[in-house]
Amino acid sequence: MAVAAVRAYHRLSKHHLQAYAPGPSWLDWDTQPDPYRRYSGAPLIPLPLMRDSCPSITYDALYAPGACAPESFTPETLGLFMELAFGLSAWKSSGPDRWALRNNPSSGNLHPGEAYLLLWRRASSELGPGLYHYAPREHALELRAVLPEEDAARLRAAHPGGFGALGLSSVLWREAWKYGARAFRYVQLDTGHALACARFSAAVLGWSLVCDVVPGDGTVAACLGLDRPPDFADAEQEWPEWLAVLGEAVCDDVDWPLVARALTDWRGRANRLSADHVVWPQIETVLPAVCKPEGRMGSVREPSRRLESGLRDRGPKACDIIRKRRSAQRMDGMTSIPRGAFERMLERTLPVSGRAPFDALPFPPALDLLLFVHAVDGLPPGLYALLRGEGEGLRHASVDAGTRAGVEQEWMAVAGTELPLYRLNAPLDLRRVASQCCCHQAIAGWGAFSLGMLADLDHALAEDGAWAYRRLHWEAGLIGQALYLEAGAAGLSGTGIGCFFDDEVHRLLGLAEEGSWQTMYHFTVGKSLVDMRLVSEPPYAHLARGRASGGAE
Repeated sequence: MAVAAVRAYHRLSKHHLQAYAPGPSWLDWDTQPDPYRRYSGAPLIPLPLMRDSCPSITYDALYAPGACAPESFTPETLGLFMELAFGLSAWKSSGPDRWALRNNPSSGNLHPGEAYLLLWRRASSELGPGLYHYAPREHALELRAVLPEEDAARLRAAHPGGFGALGLSSVLWREAWKYGARAFRYVQLDTGHALACARFSAAVLGWSLVCDVVPGDGTVAACLGLDRPPDFADAEQEWPEWLAVLGEAVCDDVDWPLVARALTDWRGRANRLSADHVVWPQIETVLPAVCKPEGRMGSVREPSRRLESGLRDRGPKACDIIRKRRSAQRMDGMTSIPRGAFERMLERTLPVSGRAPFDALPFPPALDLLLFVHAVDGLPPGLYALLRGEGEGLRHASVDAGTRAGVEQEWMAVAGTELPLYRLNAPLDLRRVASQCCCHQAIAGWGAFSLGMLADLDHALAEDGAWAYRRLHWEAGLIGQALYLEAGAAGLSGTGIGCFFDDEVHRLLGLAEEGSWQTMYHFTVGKSLVDMRLVSEPPYAHLARGRASGGAE
């Protein structure tokens, strides 16, 4: 029944050419949720700002396992980790309106995710073992609970290479306020982006970060203090997402129930984020179905691919690429990119054993890419596909669908590349088609290329149960984040696109509207046009200069 509920939600939350998914008919600005959760009564511990003293690791080195020795676990490195993963990247203003951007992207800049640190190793006299909530605007940690020393020592002995764990929860209302029924999809995409951001941030410091797929949602909630009704008496509840072990080395078999039971001396009550709420029944119905059960999922395994791109000693610093990530609002419609840069971007979306960010989510790849190539030097425009999985399920599904319809679907391997890249049609300008598929958004057609991410939904649900619906979106977010950084390293920009006409995309491949293969996410890459009306300010200029390390911002 849970699988049927997921299938029903996915169908009901689709956009169509004739009608969009159920959503608010207008935005009630009086109920716009506060993007910052705080816990009143919880001690606030400022983290050092390392804006001018970031490790010199290059962006390319992020993809080379073991490229740099692990940094020590200190308040400075912990502060840098949290800033690169979840901190502010800039303030923008236009007239009287002012808003913050963050290093981790979010649908509509609404940021449903809340980050927590569960430490069993001491970083300083102030930052001892315990549970902390990250406050991005203050770049500080709120102490929520204490982990007694005897329990912390037991965990350190069992996992000497670990510092603790990063946890993530979601405030679903932040997205539902704007996007209605489809918002749960966007929240899960943001969750995947957040995991990728954290994994890249850890790689900057030479640390590992791996999502533990054993604990169920109930255990995650208990470890993050989300199951304490008095602490959320007047506040929006947070939905548990994942726990990822952080450290110098990968740690397995953490006793999470022990951690949850050991936490004591709880502090703080969550603030209310919105004056009022609207309940979307489509989301309320699917939530019980997608709860992750306790235990390891059967399909968990390392990717078998060992493809490696050459590591360059030179290049931009990883910190610079991460901090400069932005979501493009418009593309120039003219700039083309070299084929080598295009193929490098695609290669970075392939899960390679031990390579960020996909090693953070230990599942085999489940998403393939449908590419709308517009302006890639040496590659004819048209429809292409990158088969990221270990099989060729999407290719077979498309060809079989064409055969049943009496139409020949020819998938031609692209010559001159080692990538599993295919061309699906004769050279064809698909700018208008790409834009139409993405809710008539020109940005999908005016970049160098755009793409859709498709998954065999029925297969994933049969393998891992209904909760796999969330995991598919997480993988899509990982792919999107890799493309964001790759675009920045190439001097371009990218943008995730959550609004698309699902079934119009499927029709391009001859797939059935309610068939097994379904679209999870879209993305576009190109040369962005800068809106000169917007004024930019540094991200933490509002904090005391004494907080900065290595000089003022």
